[in-house]
Amino acid sequence: RRNWEHSDIPEYPFTSRAEWSLVEWLGTSGISNGQIDSLLKTKWMQDNPPSFKSAKEMWRRIDDHIEAGPAWHVKEVILPEAPNEPQILYYQDIVECLKYLEQNPAFDGFMNYEPVLWYSDEELS
Repeated sequence: RRNWEHSDIPEYPFTSRAEWSLVEWLGTSGISNGQIDSLLKTKWMQDNPPSFKSAKEMWRRIDDHIEAGPAWHVKEVILPEAPNEPQILYYQDIVECLKYLEQNPAFDGFMNYEPVLWYSDEELS
């Protein structure tokens, strides 16, 4: 769970926006933990070291400090159109999600309680 004592550091448990950007890329790029560890051992990374020393430590920090949100549930669903092909449905309880969003200080000041129009250009179209 996230340590809210550090809520003044948005990138916590990492040290900076730049390090968070690195972690985000490493975590979403599809490279293996071994490849992350190899990257961290390069001369450039040794000269500009992040605050974590391995992929395992990076993932542990994410797991230990970043709020996971409401629990996921799983249910097998049988569709009338395909009774012999059960489908797996993953879902979260909407009330738990709303409670999480309302109580999470990270979203304070970023929530709207009425409809908002967003436009993609200056002509408001």
